[in-house]
Amino acid sequence: MKFMLPINGIDEECFVINYHGELHAYVNRCRHVPMAMDWVDNQFFAEQGRYLMCQTHNAYYDPATGECIAGPRSACGKFLYRIPLTIERGAIMVTPPTEPFED
Repeated sequence: MKFMLPINGIDEECFVINYHGELHAYVNRCRHVPMAMDWVDNQFFAEQGRYLMCQTHNAYYDPATGECIAGPRSACGKFLYRIPLTIERGAIMVTPPTEPFED
């Protein structure tokens, strides 16, 4: 599911996924070229839910770590920008990352 989060004074589109019962949140931006990842609104998974895939570049990311594991060379080895999250009284709470983005 996508959501907006102010990061460094700019509203950024982000998303949260449930991967094997664990929640992970990332900025909705491919590390190859800064474009949205979802291929259809809120659809991020490919390969029967094994990987996150950038709809534009076919870059594949590990859902648990955000690491690019296949696709354009310039993206491989880079990580999606992780959004810290916690669960409070059944609600998912996110906070902006403290580390700056590096593109």
